[in-house]
Formats: sequence, structure tokens, C-alpha cells
Amino acid sequence: MAIEEFDIQAFMLGDMKSFKLIYNQYMGKTYNYLFMFTEDEDLAKDLTQNTFLQLWNSRSNIKSGLDIGGYIFTIAKNLLRKEMRHIAMEHHYEEIVRATDSEEYEVNIEESLTRQYLESRIKSLLKEIPEARRNIFMMRWGQGMTNREIAEELDISEKTVSTQIHRAMLFLKSRLGILVMVYFMIS
Repeated sequence: MAIEEFDIQAFMLGDMKSFKLIYNQYMGKTYNYLFMFTEDEDLAKDLTQNTFLQLWNSRSNIKSGLDIGGYIFTIAKNLLRKEMRHIAMEHHYEEIVRATDSEEYEVNIEESLTRQYLESRIKSLLKEIPEARRNIFMMRWGQGMTNREIAEELDISEKTVSTQIHRAMLFLKSRLGILVMVYFMIS
């Protein structure tokens, strides 16, 4: 069921029925998106709930005609990035505490070496995926192009771009685990 413009208007004015329609339409997609990156049911559920809480709290700032699905996924992506940074900082802090207990620790050198290692490993792994997928992935992450810009430049659909980026990320994640997600979130 598509959300009609009047439903969005009603939602913006605080209509709970319209919010429930939006929630029911996008909750599953949002959860699946977040679970794909976190692989943690509880965290994905928490982030999904926080996404819709933030949507509700910001309803008065929504512009008429806004793509509500895109807005929801932007909120989810931003919450995911914030959470991944938080997790990365916790792990980093734990490493510092462990290293400090046993020896002198140079944070900048360690961070630099870790980043260089990950970049090198990612570049090496990207050689194993099909060239077209690798090119799309590098346009997105290496050049910072949006999916729409990539689609226009390559004369393909945005869905194809999204699918190819998703497959590249799954491949990298299968080889590097959560390290690859942390790297892309903080880079």
C-alpha cells in the first residue's frame, strides 16, 4: 500500500493512524537493512525503533512531497553510522587499555598501520570481484559518487547500482567481518 500525500500531511500534523501506516510499510525494510550491517537482531531492532522514534519527533520538519522512504533510510543510515563509530571507539579504547598494560602505545602509528592494512586488504580483495561491480563500488566509495550519479554515468538503473554495491559489501564483509564496516563508517 503506497502512502498517499494526504497521509504524509496527516502524519506531519501528528495523526497516529498515518504514522502506523508508514511504520507498517517501512519497518520490515528498515530492520532488514540494519540487520544486514549489524548481524545483531537486538541492535537492529533497537536501531529500527530509534529510526521511527526520530521520524516521529521530526515530523513537523518534513517538507511536503518528501520521499518518506528515503527519509526513513537516511535516518536509519545515520543512526547506524553513529552506532558503528561508537562500537569502533569502544573496541579501540579496549585495545588501548590492553596495550597500555603491557607496553608503550603509540595511537597514531597503530591507527595509521591499521588503516593502511585495511585499505591494502580491501584493494586486494576487490580484485576478486567482477570488474563492473568493482568499478561501481569504487565510484561510490573511492570517488564519493551517489547511486544516482553512478547510474547516470553508466546508463544503468539505480537499483542495479545499489545491488552491485550491496554484493561488493557482502563479499568484503565475508572476508573481513565487521572490520570492513567499521572502516567504511569511519572513513
